[in-house]
Amino acid sequence: MMTHKQFEHAIIVGGSLGGLMMGLALSRSGYTVTILERADSSLRNGAFIRLHTKPYSHSAIERGLRHLASNGNNNVEAWSAIQERLRNAVAKEPGITLQHNTRIVSVGQNESSAWATSEEQQTFKSDFLIGADGYRSIVRRYLNPDKPFADYAGYLAWVGKVDEELLPKKDWKKRQLSSAYFNNSAAGALTTAVMPGIEGRTSPGQRWIGFCWFDHSHNPLLSELGVLKDGVAQYSLYGEDIPDSLLEELSQTSQANWNKEDDAILQIAIRERSLIGTPVNEYIANILSKGRIAMIGDAAHTMSPMTGAGFNDSLDDAVAMIDSIKQYPNSITKALGEYQTRRLDVVRQQA
Repeated sequence: MMTHKQFEHAIIVGGSLGGLMMGLALSRSGYTVTILERADSSLRNGAFIRLHTKPYSHSAIERGLRHLASNGNNNVEAWSAIQERLRNAVAKEPGITLQHNTRIVSVGQNESSAWATSEEQQTFKSDFLIGADGYRSIVRRYLNPDKPFADYAGYLAWVGKVDEELLPKKDWKKRQLSSAYFNNSAAGALTTAVMPGIEGRTSPGQRWIGFCWFDHSHNPLLSELGVLKDGVAQYSLYGEDIPDSLLEELSQTSQANWNKEDDAILQIAIRERSLIGTPVNEYIANILSKGRIAMIGDAAHTMSPMTGAGFNDSLDDAVAMIDSIKQYPNSITKALGEYQTRRLDVVRQQA
């Protein structure tokens, strides 16, 4: 526990992976944290994340977060598995309150505090506030009103995972755990990966196969469906919202363009409507903090999913935030300014 702090309570807007990691880092550094998440408590399906399992510094916070995210031994993990581990860790932290179904519509600050106001007009006050609320970030709109929205990059990422036991064993048992496989065709780019399955099971037949299909062929339809409006992505397409005609087209396109192993994965996901169509966005930051408010992760900067860097950059943001606060334990404005100094040029170069 750090001593002589003049600021003790943080609000984090957004309880996805970046927000959960930020909350854990702050709580383990001696701060009380309230995490406000607009979604319910169900785990996201998602696909997979490629993790950087080796720490970049001697920071105990960084080592702990990387170990928690990677489960100590894998460099490819299911999004939902990481989310569940982080959620379980948050639940054990007495200094963290995680509140779901809370949609934040505005944030603000004065010389002594920062706050977030929900759709129900409930106001949450704190000593400082961190936005981890993704590419449609409310916090970004406050910090950078001249550049509030991420730009649609021109393609979707169809993501999901299927149980290996549903696939022909002869096709999949030869593929290695925690390895990613890449394929390209006229239909776009496809990445698949073998991940630990339910409860971390790793035996062939008990694993998950994740996929990420980059699809650039449906932009007019996305506009018709309202997914895109004036070049800005509004939401993702979840299975139940995907038109039957589009699912049928995806099925035919997959069969015509991918090998039988990859097509088998996609056909199961299409049939079960377990895939998500996520618009890929681009945002190059020119500000990360102002006063008592800062932002991390996709709220601050979006990385191409082709690099697999988004999660790792969110973790690096959290570590830089903690290091900056430790450097200025008695001035949150100086600490958040230091965080911006450490991270802004780095994330701009990586975009």
